[in-house]
Parts: sequence; structure tokens; C-alpha cells
Amino acid sequence: MATYIKSGFRAAMQQPFATIMLFLYQMGWGVLLYKGIQGVLVPLMHRFPGSEQPKQALQLFLAEGQFQLLKTDLSHSYLGWLAFLLCVRMLLTPLLNGGVYYSLTHTEQNAGYRFFRGMKKLVLPFLFVYLIRIVLTLLPLIWLFPKAKWILAHSSSYEQLALNLLPWILGFMMYGFLLQLLFMYIQFALAAELGVLSTVISFFRHSIPIIGLAVSLLLISGLLAGVTVTATYVWAGLVALLIYQLYPLFHIFIQIWSITSQYQLLSAKISN
Repeated sequence: MATYIKSGFRAAMQQPFATIMLFLYQMGWGVLLYKGIQGVLVPLMHRFPGSEQPKQALQLFLAEGQFQLLKTDLSHSYLGWLAFLLCVRMLLTPLLNGGVYYSLTHTEQNAGYRFFRGMKKLVLPFLFVYLIRIVLTLLPLIWLFPKAKWILAHSSSYEQLALNLLPWILGFMMYGFLLQLLFMYIQFALAAELGVLSTVISFFRHSIPIIGLAVSLLLISGLLAGVTVTATYVWAGLVALLIYQLYPLFHIFIQIWSITSQYQLLSAKISN
């Protein structure tokens, strides 16, 4: 496993263009969401009654908000804008994934050229695969929602509710994690023009090292987050600010690293 982590790290270092493109995308998306939420919350907070106001002022504020949300069309424009952003995100995600996966499976080409060529060549199959993954991810909710309602109705406290829901939440998260790994290998097959069926068979045949590799990179990502948070408390000042600002770039690099490590594993298993 350490071999694939090391070779994946070297392969990730050869993908600076893909890393920068994902970083710019995440930064632009974050700024867009921040500005959108700021435009909604700042005018709302200006009307929020302060602590010096009587309790009735807060109750009136909440009652007015509930009336505007439920009895008027005030929320329609915000919900429409949110749905638009969700659709844009669903289109951009497979588009960028196409560039990333094509870039790491065709390293003989120029970095920028192979990234944009992958976006153009793989956008439709990756979009189709992405939609299938979303459907399969949400499918267990058909059974989980009735179960959650039953647990909510038969729980006497919030602690009991949390304990009863925890196994189902963890199971759903584990299911989504395994599904993400499976579709990662399907995207490898599409980008490298391998057989999808044979790649899926290889995934199930070597599922233990695949999961172990994914968990190892996940732990590295969590360690990086912990170091970043600790550094902001220990080294307050310019150093902490620089570490905090560079964290998204490091986080994206680890994402690329996890993908390249899995591809190194797949390449080794196929060659054997």
C-alpha cells in the first residue's frame, strides 16, 4: 500500500495544472456562494432585534419571518437561484472530472492540452455516470426516511434519538464512500479506454487494498486539517494566516493524490 501512496504522490506532483484549475474552481465557487449568502443574511440581520430589545420583538421577528416564508412567494426567487446553482454544479463537476481523469491517464500529452481535451471528450459519459451515481446514492433514502420518522416518533430524548440514528447514518456514509470509490474506477475505465466491466470486476476483486488505500489518504487529509487548525491557535499571526489560506490548495492536492494512488493500484493490478 505504501508503494501506491508513494507512486501516487509522484504522479500527483506531475498534475500541477489540474490542481490549480480545481483550486481556482473551488475558490470561485466559494466566493460566489459567500456573496450570495451575504446578500441574503446581511439585510436580514440588520432587522434582527438586539439584546436590548424586549422578548416580544424577537417573537414578532420570528412570526413575521415564518409568515413571509410560508404565506408569500418571497422564498421562490432564492429557491430558484439555489436550484440554478445546483444544476450548474452538477454540470461543472463531471466536466472538471473529465479533465482530471484524462490528464492523469494521458501524461504523454501537454498538461493544459490534455486537461481541456479531457473536458471536451469525456463530459457526456462522465455526466451520465455522475447522474447514475447521484441516483444510487439517494436510493437508500427511500428506506431511511420512514425508518428515521419511526425512530423520531419512538425516541424519548435527543440522546436516544442520536444513538438510534447513528448506526443508520454511519451505514449511509459508508455506502456513499464505497459508491464513490466504485465510480472512481468506472471513470478510470472511461478515461483510459479500459473495459468498464473488467475494471468493475477488478475493483471487487481487490476491494480490500482499494479501501485501505482510500482510508489511508483520508486519514492524511484529516491530519492536514488537524495541523491547520492547531497551527492557527499556536502560531497566531501571519504564519497562521498563510497556512489557513494555503489549506484549500493542499486539500485539493490530497484529492488529486488519492485519485492518482488509486490509478497506480489499478494499473499494477491490470498489468499483473
